[in-house]
Amino acid sequence: MMTCATCGHESAAFDRCPFCGEAAATFKGQRAGGGESATDVNLPAWEDPAVPFPLNLMETWRRSVFEPAAFFADGPFDRPAVRPILYYLLVSVLAATLSLTWGALLPAGQPGVVETLAEIMNVALPEAADGTGSTGRLADFFLTPFWAVLYLIIASLLLHVFVLVLVPGRRSLTATVRTICYACGPGVFAIIPFVGGWVAGVWGVVLTVIGLREAHRTTTGRAFAAWLLAAALPVALLMLGVLLVIARVASGV
Repeated sequence: MMTCATCGHESAAFDRCPFCGEAAATFKGQRAGGGESATDVNLPAWEDPAVPFPLNLMETWRRSVFEPAAFFADGPFDRPAVRPILYYLLVSVLAATLSLTWGALLPAGQPGVVETLAEIMNVALPEAADGTGSTGRLADFFLTPFWAVLYLIIASLLLHVFVLVLVPGRRSLTATVRTICYACGPGVFAIIPFVGGWVAGVWGVVLTVIGLREAHRTTTGRAFAAWLLAAALPVALLMLGVLLVIARVASGV
């Protein structure tokens, strides 16, 4: 953790403080010649070979969810993202398992994603799925790794595009990927009845913004702006598509 000698802001090491613009040379705790020493790196337990499984998974989840500022500060953002991606997939599957468990307790007749799509496209499903939603929920569960990887790719690219636009002196795409992977922890809150999804979504956004701030050595405002623009773009494109369809239908009447 570096502390700006001018304004007292504590965060990851910067070339310049994002709050007062002071040069990194005035930061307390930075070693001579710049850069990070081995003790400056906040290595997650998940990436520490000395911490056994599943303790490394549990400790990383606890710190990333409940101590995000300390967890992301001075993180090894330039290291390969293989281990973080594995963590992301494990937590995603665990969250899907908890969601499936809760979904099994829902009243009969609640459809899953597969059944909803089948209804929209007017496609008949096997009788075992009729009225129960079990087939749809099981399909959703087994497709979890696919959807998780797809989301990671799209979210990382979208977020990093706006990081490139808004954040000077940012790190590489790897830092953004690592941030998203370690911000997935709240997904396990899906086990909480009714409000679990909302809690997971909101807290996941908070962790992502904090992670982006530390990963790219920027301010909370810039990190949130990058997330907000990345989240708004798909919605804007969807609305534009709907408007184009409506206009085309109207012009053909």
